[in-house]
Amino acid sequence: MSAPNAAELRHEYADVGGAHLHYVIAGSGPLMLFVHGFPQHWYAFRHQLKEFSVDHTVVAVDLRGVNLSSRPAKLRDNGVWVAADDMKSLIQQLGFSKCTMVGHDWGAAVGYSFALHHREMLDRLVILSGSHPATFDRELHYNEKQIRGGKHWLRLRRPDSAKKLAENDFAALKRTFEEHDFFSKEDLEAYLTAWRQPGAIEGMVAWYQAEGWGPAEGSSPAYGNYVHEISPLTIAVPTLVIFGNEDKFLVNENYDGLETYVPDLTLREIVGGSHWILDEHPTIVNRHIREFLGLDRPG
Repeated sequence: MSAPNAAELRHEYADVGGAHLHYVIAGSGPLMLFVHGFPQHWYAFRHQLKEFSVDHTVVAVDLRGVNLSSRPAKLRDNGVWVAADDMKSLIQQLGFSKCTMVGHDWGAAVGYSFALHHREMLDRLVILSGSHPATFDRELHYNEKQIRGGKHWLRLRRPDSAKKLAENDFAALKRTFEEHDFFSKEDLEAYLTAWRQPGAIEGMVAWYQAEGWGPAEGSSPAYGNYVHEISPLTIAVPTLVIFGNEDKFLVNENYDGLETYVPDLTLREIVGGSHWILDEHPTIVNRHIREFLGLDRPG
């Protein structure tokens, strides 16, 4: 089977928990479910969809509020727990009982939450540029580099954040990508198209407003344990974690002591990698995932 190009990806929808979720799907075989972060959408996994469709059913979803998925009416209808339940329903609607879940950024938080809440539906977990809730909370309290790296979360929680992000045709978001030469004009246009969808920016920042992540501010304490309802925070599935050691949003210390919470851990560092390792180093990311899954390279 050949890998899919854009024309071969099927765009479909699923109704889950009161939300109308858009996703793309290709390939056949075991399910690999890809969950994006901010400010991206399903397109962030374009390189992985092509790579893994040769031996998997690959699905990349737009989370609630993002791109072509529906906008939640209330803040409480957002967040990692809600998204984890959405993924459970989506997996079932697709006709599967288990998957390998791959999450980047916010999607990594959804992946960890899914592993804690729906462990029986996971074969393996792949975390890209994402922190475990225990280490994330620790670093937000005590690591000045992480506190500085998380200041943007405080801005995104503010009521006017969506308006500010939309100013001058999303100039601030465009700068985030334009400062890196590995984002092509085609990539930027794909993200601009998603941001320009009615209500999309409001839906994206609602995640931050619903969760309340971030360093301490005023009388509000630092908050990073996004699954505080569960204890212990042990991830009981084989887990691959890949990070770039020059990620300015999530500092390297987030991965110190991770094996305490993830006993079956494979940790891979990309030297010189930024937060955007999916876009910057897709070949390396794909190779690490294939090795973790015990798969040969496609011929």
